[in-house]
Amino acid sequence: MKKTVLFLLLTLCTLTLSAQESRMFRKGYRGSVEIGNYAVFGKDKYGGLAQISVTQGYSFGNGAFVGLGLGIATDLGGSPIIPLYMDAKYNFINGKVSPFASVRTGLRFSPTHSEYLSVGIALGGGVDFGRFSVKLGYEYSASRQFAYNPQTSNYTEYFSKPSVLFCSFAFNF
Repeated sequence: MKKTVLFLLLTLCTLTLSAQESRMFRKGYRGSVEIGNYAVFGKDKYGGLAQISVTQGYSFGNGAFVGLGLGIATDLGGSPIIPLYMDAKYNFINGKVSPFASVRTGLRFSPTHSEYLSVGIALGGGVDFGRFSVKLGYEYSASRQFAYNPQTSNYTEYFSKPSVLFCSFAFNF
């Protein structure tokens, strides 16, 4: 309920601001650098991730954007994780302040632990303020890991489906 009220207030504020053109309503190349914090939860899987990523893509001039991204993340244990994803975003208002919806899908893998692979889809929403963006969202993912059992000298495969809440801040160029 609070999120709905906040979204409506931000939308109403954008209607009263000057009608300066949004960067997402210009056709051509767009990019962003994003810093995010991810809270991971699910059956037997709790923790968090800190991530920085770069997205490069194309803006169609009507508020729609599609791009590819790459980043580096770390979990609470300090293990590096590489996210590779496709990002789609749509801005609703052609103004200096513009609410948007986004969909991101891709995978995360670990360069140091070849047994880790996670595939997910994230739905988010936020607001662009000139060159800056704030986004909140939810990601559903499926992970595969192998764990070494020293008693049997074998690897056991584990599947999990953790959910992820995230908040991110971006600089758009």
